[in-house]
Amino acid sequence: MKSARMVLQLVLCAGSILASTMHGQNLARASDFDATRHFPRKPHLPILLALRPHDPRPPATAAPDILWVQCPAEAKMLGAICGYVPVPLDRQNPDRGKIRIYFELYVHSNPGLAESAIMANPGGPGYTTTGQRELGLLLFGQNLDVHDIVGIDDRGRGFSGTIDCQELQHGTAPFGDAEADCAAQLGNSASFYGTGDIAMDTDAVRAALGYDKVDYFGGSYGGEDVTAYATRFGEHLRSIVMDAPQGTPELKAFTVERYSSRATPREVRLDCLRSPTCVADHSNPDAEFEQLIQAIRHHPVQGSAYDASGNLVRVRIDESTLLYLAANPTTIQFITTGELLAAGESLFRGDHIPLLRLGAEGVIPLVADKGDPTFFSAGALYATQCVDVHEPWDWSAPLPERKKQFTAAVSVLPSDYFVPFSKAAGTSLLFSTVTQCLWWHKPTPSSPVAPPHPTYPNVPTLVLDGDMDTLVPIEEVRRVSSLFPGSTFVTVAEAGHGTVFTGCGANLASQFIETLQVRDTTCAQTPETIWPAVGRFPLLATEARPAEADPNGDNRIGVAERKVVTVAVATATDAVQRSILGSGDGVGLRAGTFHTDYGIDAWTTTLAGCAFSKDVIVDGTVLWGVDKSFVADLTVSGSGTSGGALHVEGAWQASGPVGKFKISGTIGGHPVAVLVPEG
Repeated sequence: MKSARMVLQLVLCAGSILASTMHGQNLARASDFDATRHFPRKPHLPILLALRPHDPRPPATAAPDILWVQCPAEAKMLGAICGYVPVPLDRQNPDRGKIRIYFELYVHSNPGLAESAIMANPGGPGYTTTGQRELGLLLFGQNLDVHDIVGIDDRGRGFSGTIDCQELQHGTAPFGDAEADCAAQLGNSASFYGTGDIAMDTDAVRAALGYDKVDYFGGSYGGEDVTAYATRFGEHLRSIVMDAPQGTPELKAFTVERYSSRATPREVRLDCLRSPTCVADHSNPDAEFEQLIQAIRHHPVQGSAYDASGNLVRVRIDESTLLYLAANPTTIQFITTGELLAAGESLFRGDHIPLLRLGAEGVIPLVADKGDPTFFSAGALYATQCVDVHEPWDWSAPLPERKKQFTAAVSVLPSDYFVPFSKAAGTSLLFSTVTQCLWWHKPTPSSPVAPPHPTYPNVPTLVLDGDMDTLVPIEEVRRVSSLFPGSTFVTVAEAGHGTVFTGCGANLASQFIETLQVRDTTCAQTPETIWPAVGRFPLLATEARPAEADPNGDNRIGVAERKVVTVAVATATDAVQRSILGSGDGVGLRAGTFHTDYGIDAWTTTLAGCAFSKDVIVDGTVLWGVDKSFVADLTVSGSGTSGGALHVEGAWQASGPVGKFKISGTIGGHPVAVLVPEG
């Protein structure tokens, strides 16, 4: 059985909707599930277990050619029934071999036949679907009374004929060489992993299990899976729910990158303006963001910085790296995004550390060990992504000629195509999925996302997206929604890539499948949680904003020490932020270390000599509860303060309006009673 932390990592995105590639980006693009690991909320898996039948059996309608197998331990614990459906690898030549498509079935609890099967695909390409089973069960567990849930691993992923190219998977060769080698290993089958073929596999599983109607949930690149299925097998759809979907059949080169780069100013602006700490220092985020882009474009920054786990990393921040950081928030809490403006202001003052740290924490190298290929397959990512997109080159051309065609296609793009970023940044290897496909091979035509002249079924359809999503932004999602005649599009405030990681989005999705109606969407209009953002990174405490005197307390410290309090609170929250990103053993911004113990009901973070500004040293402990309560007992010392002890109480990353930490204690022998914004 997984540990509580591993379960949380999987169910509370991202990706994927797990990790960097939920919407088709590689591991160098930020991961939703992966990025939210350790988030302190205990999933109610016992409730799910209580809903499961004690002795689940295959449906009576199941076909005899299904190969039933013993489930993995995690799936068995949740009451799954598991099997394979064999399908042709090459549908143009069906006698040349089969590929077995793996599925997990969770049967409904009420008597009688299921009303439908909910097929949940959180995205990819490259990620297992069944390996993210907890997400589907948590989203649609309350629908298990009359609906079954089916998770299907798309071909090449999970347990459906996993593509395992060692060099590409484990980062043991230069990227181009590894990608070309992977395609060569697959040979002609490199063309057989397009989303059109995946749709036909999905319907084969549906038919084998005997369902007439299915409800299809697709997140991010799972929207392509929905589009491919809907335009081929629409008569079998009862409803559709898509969350931050890619799903347009004409996947033109650089379209995804264009929407993503153009959405970054909105993401940075909303993140800052909604945070009382950030907006106090940055009233014009768009102008400041543009200034930072221009500065980095002409003068890249390089140096060494510690990542969130305390590893010293060599970092270079150029324009493409900055675009990557802005478009790929490291977590659903927007830690990177919420620090960009303050890091930029520090950079202009000659302080490179905050920006370099963001680079050390937020950039996943293109060449890196991707881990277990049955959870994420780099080969499957490119096998699907590269053949789905209409690449700007002739696949039969040799690499040198292909590169010339690529360069020519970039040259005719308008200069403002990726505004506020340049064409060079938008088409860089780090950022562009098109560029990353240059070394792939497509020996034969692939099955397209949608057939020629597609017809979209008029079935109840709910389409969701967050107003801070930069991976598949609302401009792109509106286009997807418009293709489906029965669609309702809902934008969720303060949500990023994957609105189902908010209570609002999750409830809307589940209720829609239950009722086939979009009811009250008021929850989507007001941010559920205002994510903390940073206003400034003071080198010295004198540069900090002073804490506000508590009108209900007896405060005897002056402005200078009230600034020290602000720095001390920032030191504590900064360590907890890094604990969300890393292993729990990290380094303070300017000095010291911290350690976090990840309990189920609360985290305990211990600070040892941590410094957010050079002249204030903070020791002590922070307790962050599952209820989002935040309690810290800190001692402050250093040349910037008379020294003392502080007690901090409040809530952090809690839903609802942002409140204020209440700080008491003494500094220099004088009583402290001050307030600091919680976000």
